[in-house]
Amino acid sequence: MPSDYEEFLRLEKARKIILEILNEKGREGLYDLSGLSGGFLITEEDKNLLNTYIGASYFAEKVDEYGLKHLGGDEDDKCVAFNRTSSAILATILALKPKKVVHYLPELPGHPSIERSCKITNAEYFESDNIEEILNKIDKDSLVVITGSTMDLKVVELENFKKVIDEAKNKGAIVFVDDASGARVRLLFNQPPALKLGADLVVTSTDKLMEGPRGGLLAGKKELVDKIYIEGTKFGLEAQPPLLAGIYRALENFNLERVKKAFERAKNFDLSKIEQLNKELKKVDTNIEIVYEKTPTGFAIKRVYKNDEVNIKKLVEIGFNLLKNFGIITITVAGMPGASKSLRIDLTSKDAERISDDYIIKAITESIKSVFCQP
Repeated sequence: MPSDYEEFLRLEKARKIILEILNEKGREGLYDLSGLSGGFLITEEDKNLLNTYIGASYFAEKVDEYGLKHLGGDEDDKCVAFNRTSSAILATILALKPKKVVHYLPELPGHPSIERSCKITNAEYFESDNIEEILNKIDKDSLVVITGSTMDLKVVELENFKKVIDEAKNKGAIVFVDDASGARVRLLFNQPPALKLGADLVVTSTDKLMEGPRGGLLAGKKELVDKIYIEGTKFGLEAQPPLLAGIYRALENFNLERVKKAFERAKNFDLSKIEQLNKELKKVDTNIEIVYEKTPTGFAIKRVYKNDEVNIKKLVEIGFNLLKNFGIITITVAGMPGASKSLRIDLTSKDAERISDDYIIKAITESIKSVFCQP
């Protein structure tokens, strides 16, 4: 895996290319297909309330009201905002100080923010996508984390979701659901919100598959949320008024229809040209192996080479070709350090509505060719 410094250099390079395209072609020359395109929908009225204390008072109340509706909370619950989902996760582990964290997810690996937070508090960390391993690991000293949808949008099976919650409740453990994109993706599969399923806490990202700024929305039992929020404020992890305003308006304006539209488009997306390219390239190098799969709102190329180290480098190269030559932004190059290196194309953004399936496939296939067919 790339070092933190290598990841930082990759991010800086991506930002430089984005800025170059922005200066040369304007915003219309960029297509954010990362799934984290977000937005900032505040009104003129909101701008007058962005003072430190006035804004915090007004917008925090709105975030609580609309956030609980979005995440399925009730009158015994509370919702607060942090400056990132990772911040909410860190604040949770700092506040609850679990002896160990048991993390169930539908597919490995888990988001690095969870394990990194555990290292800060010296909490034992265990993650697995094997349901039996997880059920056997849970005890009263556990903070049980469930990922509703992975970084590559693989959705947890509802039956396993319920099994983990039931086992945790039987052992007296707290259940914390990392529903970063899952709070919306799982709705496409008719899954209830995490709090409705019995989770004590849930966090979601306010820029994933919705038009909000990058932030984290934490909801759950009031006494737990208050404890976590207080701990978060000690380290400046809480959302400030401008972020609160953007989150409130994103929640107010959220429309599942855009996600459903992307869902239908993804189902009908023709990936046959990628399969054809895979067969052609294998003749050149038997180590080339393009592994791809459809996601609920797009598709992801998980692998292009059999060797893991080479595979990551090649995926990043392809991502940079996509950005530089076609203006397509992906997590592969623009994501924060530790983000998935899968080449994921998400169709929920407004940018996705401006380009055709043919443009996307042409960009993908030509970018792959440019990496493997260079003279």
